[in-house]
Amino acid sequence: MKRMMYICAILAVGFINLSLAQDINGKWKGQMPGPDGSMDIMFTFKVNADTLTGAAESPMGELPITNGKVKDNKFSFDISFNDMTISHQCTIFADSISMKTPGMDGETREIILKRMAKAK
Repeated sequence: MKRMMYICAILAVGFINLSLAQDINGKWKGQMPGPDGSMDIMFTFKVNADTLTGAAESPMGELPITNGKVKDNKFSFDISFNDMTISHQCTIFADSISMKTPGMDGETREIILKRMAKAK
C-alpha cells in the first residue's frame, strides 16, 4: 500500500510539472533594470507542444521571440535586435517566472515576471 501511494505521489509531481510547462501561455510583466532605472517589459508567450513563440514588448517597441523551446518547467528563447541576440533561460513556478539573461557587464541578471490579468 505504501509503495502504491509513493508511486502515485511521484506521478502527481510529474503531472504538475507538465501542467506548469503548458501554463506559460499568456501575457507576463516584469521590471528590467537599466542604466537609467527600471522599465516595464511584457512578454506574450504561446506554447505549441515543446515550441515557444511570442513577443517581448517594452517602451522601445516589440520584438519577436525566436528559437523558443519548452521542457518540463523550464523554457528558453532568444530575442534579437541591432545585430545582437540575447538568450533567455527561464523557470516557471506556480505564479511567476524567473528569467535569467546575460548582462552587458558579464553578470547574469534575473527578472521576475508575473502573469498579467486577462482582459474581460
